[in-house]
Amino acid sequence: MKRTVQNIILIILAALLASAVVWANHRSRLEVCGQVDVVILNDDSATFVTPKGIMRELEAYGLHPEGKLVSSIDTDSMERVLDRCDYLENVECFVSNANHLVVAARQFMPVMRVYDRGSGTVYYVNRNGKHMLVDGRYHIDVPVVEGDFTGKFDPLRLIPLINYVENDTSLVGLVSMYSVRDSNNVCFVPTICGHVVNLGRIEGLDSKFKKLKLFYDKVMSKKGWDAYTEVSLKWDYQVVATLRSRKTPYVAPYNPAEDEQAPPIESIALDEMGIGTGQQTGKSEAGRVVKDAFSKGNP
Repeated sequence: MKRTVQNIILIILAALLASAVVWANHRSRLEVCGQVDVVILNDDSATFVTPKGIMRELEAYGLHPEGKLVSSIDTDSMERVLDRCDYLENVECFVSNANHLVVAARQFMPVMRVYDRGSGTVYYVNRNGKHMLVDGRYHIDVPVVEGDFTGKFDPLRLIPLINYVENDTSLVGLVSMYSVRDSNNVCFVPTICGHVVNLGRIEGLDSKFKKLKLFYDKVMSKKGWDAYTEVSLKWDYQVVATLRSRKTPYVAPYNPAEDEQAPPIESIALDEMGIGTGQQTGKSEAGRVVKDAFSKGNP
């Protein structure tokens, strides 16, 4: 008898709960959206997205929810519309318990500003490869990259190099922009005007930047900062620098492959810059001394 009474009570409670849910759902369908709360999730960074701008996007598609029945709000359509906005990374829309529409948006976070010579376009790109065309209404301070990116070279391949530079306080102030000729000739334009630095492939960056610092200290500081048009770090244990012609002013970064009348170049082995002694041969004692010096972290 006792068990029967308990079962009856449970059935009654379940029925009451179901009725309450139905009543609550029915009531909520009659509730009106009283407010829209737009939250920019990453507004601690350089903010260029505003709640007003997001609301204008919704209004343009007839999706402004304020004053409408909660049951008529199509959050899926709102998300699809806002996801198409190039200045947003991702968006989530939902109705809160207080019958407010919440729009939680993460603004576009670029890692570089790209000047694409192939397409003639200028755009920002994030780590996921999403593009945002440059707009005069806002400016984002990120590394600048130029090159022809309509072929096989994706500008995102520069991220390891950009990260490397950004994590070194001495290099951040040295690099003004990056220039890509092809995957074997990745260059940067230093703030020291008059020459470009050719890193070759994006690999062995520790060794290459150590060579560059040494070259600046031992050679360019004495010969003059405008003595060369290009400084190449592509080869092991040496720096190859293209001498500037004294007869003509500096015009643009020089590419020897494009000119039969190539200016003279200087191949400076690191032993000539004060590390080790020995002759410049392919596998000289100087090369081994330099390699040991770099492996021990010597400047």
